[in-house]
Amino acid sequence: MIRRLQALALALVGLAYLGAGVRPAGLGDVRAISVEKGVTQTRVVIELSHKAAYSVNELASPRRLYIDIDEVWIEPGVASSRTIEGDSALRMVRGGQNTLRRSRVVLELDAGAPTPAIFALESPFRIVAELPRRTKLPEVAAGADSEDWDQRGVRRIVLDPGHGGKDPGALGADRLREAAVVLAISRELERELTRRGFEIVLTRKSDVFLPLEARTDIANRRDADLFVSIHANAARNRKLAGVETYLLDTRYDRQTARVAARENGTTVAQLSELHRILASLRLGNNERYAARYAELVQDSLVSRLRRSYPGTVDLGVKRGPFLVLFQADMPAILVEVGFVSNPAEGKRLRSSAFARTAALGIADGISAYRDQHARRLVARR
Repeated sequence: MIRRLQALALALVGLAYLGAGVRPAGLGDVRAISVEKGVTQTRVVIELSHKAAYSVNELASPRRLYIDIDEVWIEPGVASSRTIEGDSALRMVRGGQNTLRRSRVVLELDAGAPTPAIFALESPFRIVAELPRRTKLPEVAAGADSEDWDQRGVRRIVLDPGHGGKDPGALGADRLREAAVVLAISRELERELTRRGFEIVLTRKSDVFLPLEARTDIANRRDADLFVSIHANAARNRKLAGVETYLLDTRYDRQTARVAARENGTTVAQLSELHRILASLRLGNNERYAARYAELVQDSLVSRLRRSYPGTVDLGVKRGPFLVLFQADMPAILVEVGFVSNPAEGKRLRSSAFARTAALGIADGISAYRDQHARRLVARR
């Protein structure tokens, strides 16, 4: 009896503190809750001040999914509810302090909505919930060419210089930073593609940090026709060299896993089954486009580089679970222009001449893709 009274007293004290908004010491923060509506899905992003344990549960009547996050505090302004308009299966998002040491974020869903995919991203730590929009892209009839759904030409390109800001990317000798290398190439590529009649959008124009999912969200919001994320590679073996291009896929080998983990900001062990499931959801119609797009860019880039650097190694087109490609609603690829860890390639990568040559090679591939696609559109009419 005494123990029950003590427990009740502690609970009442806790509720009193919670009601008064008294924050215990040592807690992290829920910094923000954002709702992003893409072409094919709605995404809820919960940004935290540090990594935290969380659990996901579901209730019915009305249907709600709630995410409990341990050892964090949520201020009223961040927790305020918001109604989601339009064709999203998500109706409302709201937050609250469930206990003194646990925050809760509640997602109200349509009765027939699929269960959202829930996963976490690093730098900063974010819990992400994704669910498809009610309106779907046109489906492909059985046996039909998957290209038939896309009837427009190629004009708007989103260029994504990898890394930036607090994330320098791979590091080479003499303070060579991947983030600086790929920004220089992207700037050259912007100028060259603009000269060729394309409309260009850069995800970043300076040395700033941008989360991976925000990069393809820019492309989706701008209704881009193509997306290319530009990177430079690195390896413990300083003899490794060459150029390679990736597209999104569930399949990957050990080497691809290493590259994907580094570019994702995770570890190989964290390339989980969930990531593979998410990757499979982004395939389908775009896969054939992306494969042809990747092949043309890889071939053109290698061809251009070999004119100035005859020993350039062609590592080919590969597939893997790259987070930066997950959310793209258009054909999307990731290009690795060389190894900053290789002494010879590192020296080239820091030069403006290399940046110009690499930009010309990628531009040749994008132009070839545009021209091939235009011919296919004409042939169908």
